[in-house]
Amino acid sequence: MPLQLPDLDDRRYADLVEEARALIPTHAPEWTNHNPSDAGITIIELFAYLSEMLIYRLNRVTSANVLSFLKLLNGPDWIPLGKTPQELTPAEIIEQIPATINKMRRLERAVSREDFETLALRADERTARALCLPRRNLEADLERDRPGHVSVIVLPKQEAEAEIADIIKAVSDDLAGVPDDPQKPAKVLLTTHLHVVEPRYLTVEVKATVAPLPDVEETAAKKQVVDAVKSFFDPHTGGESRRGWPFGRNVFVSEVFSLLDQLPGIDFVEKIDVKTAAPGRAITNDAKELIGLEVKPYELVKAQITEADVTVEIS
Repeated sequence: MPLQLPDLDDRRYADLVEEARALIPTHAPEWTNHNPSDAGITIIELFAYLSEMLIYRLNRVTSANVLSFLKLLNGPDWIPLGKTPQELTPAEIIEQIPATINKMRRLERAVSREDFETLALRADERTARALCLPRRNLEADLERDRPGHVSVIVLPKQEAEAEIADIIKAVSDDLAGVPDDPQKPAKVLLTTHLHVVEPRYLTVEVKATVAPLPDVEETAAKKQVVDAVKSFFDPHTGGESRRGWPFGRNVFVSEVFSLLDQLPGIDFVEKIDVKTAAPGRAITNDAKELIGLEVKPYELVKAQITEADVTVEIS
């Protein structure tokens, strides 16, 4: 919300002239010529003009006030451009105003889930994605509700997967702060127990039976299927958005059917099988037929498929 300018005196030039003219009979009854050509009236108009300028200045927020506000926002040790307030030019004051506004808009505290995820991405450029799960301690208990605990899952970029331990430490230090280091204060709220962890993966085995187009060789058809499935479930580039398979996104057989059916070398899809070694993940319909697999909120999918898992039916 913009700063509302005060209105300490709303009188204008015409108001001031009329107010002064109305006082003439009281203070100078012998003065009877109130026409604009009268020298006295000219002086009244001149003073009204000067008074209006003073009233205008009275209603403005002065540079000194602006600098006081900026110092309140930036802290008592704030010294803009290494100068005293009296040394700053109007242009420099305006420059400091946008700088302070930009600083205020910069996220420095983690409160919401989005705050944690944004700060985690900013903490280390090797981080590709981040997910915050409030009231969870993923270092000790994956399922139990833990008030006061916050877990942040960080997915490293593909080229930095071997550096996951360093990335976790960097993100943790940035969010939780480093003791005895005033340059690295905590960004989480007091009493928050922070846990920064790497992703957990649900391995999903996929097998497919497809019929290729007449001019597509069996080997090429198998490669298309394998590449498509791995790309679809890729944590970095998969999913419908191509920004990575979402955390906790269930796997559905129908989606794999649709994916393979649209491949340029495939005529139709005969059968799709998906399974995982994790117990209790099957999603079935009323007829007890498998329609998908459940993925926990803290999990990503790792598709397991080779050309040996693809059966090609030649018509």
